[in-house]
Amino acid sequence: MRALSLMLGLPDMATPQMLVLIAIIVTAAFALAWIADAILGDGGFGVFFNAVILLIGAFVGALVWKRLGYAIGTSPQATAAIVATSAGMALLLISGVLRRWV
Repeated sequence: MRALSLMLGLPDMATPQMLVLIAIIVTAAFALAWIADAILGDGGFGVFFNAVILLIGAFVGALVWKRLGYAIGTSPQATAAIVATSAGMALLLISGVLRRWV
C-alpha cells in the first residue's frame, strides 16, 4: 500500500490515517455516483457501478498525471485531486455515451 500511495503522490501515512483517507474517497465516490445516477436516470449504471467507474477513472487519471510529471499551480496535492476527480467524471461520461451508442 505504501508503494501505491507514493506512486500516486500521497505522503507516507500510518494505517489509521490511510483507512480514514480511503473511507473519505469511497464516500465521495458514492456521493458523486448517486448524483450522477439521479441525473442520468435509466442512462446510468446504478450507484454502485457509477462509483466503481469513478474510482477507476480517478485512479488511472492520477496515475497518468503523476507519470507525466506536470506541475501546475502552487499546490500539487490540490492539482492531483482535481485531475483525479475530473478523470473519474470523464470516464463515467465516456462510459455513459458508449452505453447509449452501442
